[in-house]
Amino acid sequence: MSVNDVHVFRPFKLVALLCVFLALVLDLVALLSPSWVTADHFSLSLWESCSQSEARTSEEGEWSCYPTLTTDWQIATLVLLGAGAVATLVAFLVALVSLCKGKRRQQYRTVGVFLFTAGLSPPHMFPLTHTL
Repeated sequence: MSVNDVHVFRPFKLVALLCVFLALVLDLVALLSPSWVTADHFSLSLWESCSQSEARTSEEGEWSCYPTLTTDWQIATLVLLGAGAVATLVAFLVALVSLCKGKRRQQYRTVGVFLFTAGLSPPHMFPLTHTL
């Protein structure tokens, strides 16, 4: 009597690691993006606000920029995005170690907790009560 061993490849750990990496990349893009809000003569990001003076000729007007981390809501947005990025980075590192080490089910709970925390921290979860 012979027993046939069947090995099934389940890419769940690899897909989970790819999703955490994608979340980390998108969080960094959100932090470093120079244009969150754009209009014809206005641009606002987390780091600076720029406006273009009206052009009197056919040339484009001069852009003037100033830092925007002077209001409370922008500092809170920066802190929340940073906390989410740190939690996502820790989750990515734990998932990477867990994938390389092998059978560590306890670490997946840790990854889940960090990703849940990171999901609660983005500023889109909280209504902004400011006017531009």
